[in-house]
Amino acid sequence: MTAIGNATMDSHGGGEHAIGTVILFLSFAVLAGCICKLILSQILKNKFPAPFTVIILIFGFSIGMIIAHIYGISNDFLLGEKELREINPHLIYYIFLPLLIFDSAFNSRFHVIRPQIISAILLAGPGVLISITIVAVFATYIFPYHWSWLVSIMFGSILSATDPVAVVALLHESGASKSLAALIDLESLLNDGSAFVIFMIFRDIVVGKSDSAKKIIIDIVKFTIGGPAFGIACGIIAVIVLNMVHNKLEVEIISTFGLAYLIFYVADVELGVSAVLALVVMGLFMAKHKYCISSHVQLPMANTWRIIIDFANILIFNITGIILAHSLIGTKTTIVARDFGFSILLYIALHLGRLLSAIVLYPFIRWSGVRLSWKEHMVLIWSGLRG
Repeated sequence: MTAIGNATMDSHGGGEHAIGTVILFLSFAVLAGCICKLILSQILKNKFPAPFTVIILIFGFSIGMIIAHIYGISNDFLLGEKELREINPHLIYYIFLPLLIFDSAFNSRFHVIRPQIISAILLAGPGVLISITIVAVFATYIFPYHWSWLVSIMFGSILSATDPVAVVALLHESGASKSLAALIDLESLLNDGSAFVIFMIFRDIVVGKSDSAKKIIIDIVKFTIGGPAFGIACGIIAVIVLNMVHNKLEVEIISTFGLAYLIFYVADVELGVSAVLALVVMGLFMAKHKYCISSHVQLPMANTWRIIIDFANILIFNITGIILAHSLIGTKTTIVARDFGFSILLYIALHLGRLLSAIVLYPFIRWSGVRLSWKEHMVLIWSGLRG
């Protein structure tokens, strides 16, 4: 159990104080994030090349590095940082992932992405498999860590989900093809689910949960079909119920947050299907039937979700930054100098995988009805950024 987990249980051993220190540090991180965003938008006029999330990551990393070199001093701020960097990964998974996944799906423009669905499925299915294979080959034969094929495939699946938020934003700002931006955005949304499913399947094999061909096939069917089926069923029910609610701003907005968390938990814990795919499919279904939300509620709802996602991103990238900082200076997962060299080679391998995926799938994408110029295809290749 991590420090935060212990803090919630230990009410007589300073648990409440530990939680208070975490809130202190997070409050500082959120306010610092707001200041960073203000500087980027008002002073630098968004001319600084790095995305906002990267700035927050660097900020969290800097704080982590500074605190890591402070010795002989103990106060609430430092204790809060320590508690936070030892946070249980499952807390991050269950608190933040439902928000990020559902927001991307539910607040998408379904009428724009609809023609791109087949192409996006190709990129998020066979495309992800190609990328995973390239990374797995690299990790097995180039990395000096002596990983097995199964572990290398797990590693490849972690790195194969794309996060092209900055690319899509630039495409919108530059007036580029809406269909191209929609394809890149939808692919990112779907390959989050497909890469996660592949990771879960191979993780179960590695830890011995799936020890037969029959069990592996059942897991594949359960994850790839069970998750979307559950998402569709929940989406239908949600649309029917929300369609009965008229002009109740608080009820309609809050219910979408409750739905995101409830469906994610039930899919993951109670049913054992892909919670990511379930939430993606439910979100897309509700985006298609956006009329279930009262017309005057839709704009406040979109703004509320945007604010919550900004808040979540500030927390996530701050936490990631401080954890990364401490991993560099002496923990069980110490990063040494040679790892930086291999990370550069890995970066090249990731883009080779993306390039090969785009080349192999090009005729199938054209067959699906999406016509991309060679310039747009180059953008598609380079849009495979990793979050």
